[in-house]
Amino acid sequence: MRRPNFFIVGAPKSGTSSLANWLASHPRVFMPKIKEVQFFNSDFGNRKIRSIEEYEQIFSGSNLGHLAVGEATARYLYSRAAIPAIMRYAHEPRIIVMIRDPVSMAPSLHEQTFVNGDEDEPNFENAWRLQKQREHGIKIPIGCRDPELLQYGRLCMLGEQLERMFSIVPREKVLVLNIEDVKADPRKIYLDTLGFLGLPDDGRTDFPAINTAKRRLFPRSWRYLRRANLAMVEAGMPQFRIASRVLGLIERKTRREHKRAPVSFLLRQELRDYFSCDVRRLEDVTGLDLKHWR
Repeated sequence: MRRPNFFIVGAPKSGTSSLANWLASHPRVFMPKIKEVQFFNSDFGNRKIRSIEEYEQIFSGSNLGHLAVGEATARYLYSRAAIPAIMRYAHEPRIIVMIRDPVSMAPSLHEQTFVNGDEDEPNFENAWRLQKQREHGIKIPIGCRDPELLQYGRLCMLGEQLERMFSIVPREKVLVLNIEDVKADPRKIYLDTLGFLGLPDDGRTDFPAINTAKRRLFPRSWRYLRRANLAMVEAGMPQFRIASRVLGLIERKTRREHKRAPVSFLLRQELRDYFSCDVRRLEDVTGLDLKHWR
């Protein structure tokens, strides 16, 4: 087994699933089938893997033929614990960050949180207005795995998050990708990523988008089922493994792709103002020209 030497650390809803999927198909890359491993973000309450033995087990299929071994967890960038822990664990790891205009990222993140069952307010503007109350523990949805998932403003402050990351990680070990560039020329960005990881071109020309906009059929019923399964897991009931497989099947069958409704002009302007200073901060730390985001 080889230890992971690269990490796709975020941001959520910025193309991390697509990039991870493309890289996982490369013959010299090993990535575990599980995405969102959530091992190093110990400051989050709903981690999937908690022991180093369990974590390293998911890389047991890697070997010396794999030049790059990695994993993708979009919450690592936001976590204050994850990046320092990664730097302690891995020897000179390479870090990949994907960024997105926060004005489009925030509604997309809300939609994903609703589809997952952590959010019970289907309207983004209403959920945006609830952030202050939820910060104080008010109107937290029953069964929400971590109330921090509902703080869409903080989650999308990418300038602050990258500034914190660059205080720990050498810049030459970080690749920052803008989802706009990925959509415009995925082949070029893919080759840039391979070069960053020291990998040869495998000739890939097909770049499908993964984890696109979705809606949930019967969202209330889904939240009840998910909450019951979480209760069984926490209680240590042996049946939970069967229940989890059934739940996974239901999750897939009740999920549909759709085109997200645009936010109103006034709310869009409010979001622009809200994120403007952080976008400038992101420009400063990355050297990118993002004035169109402002």
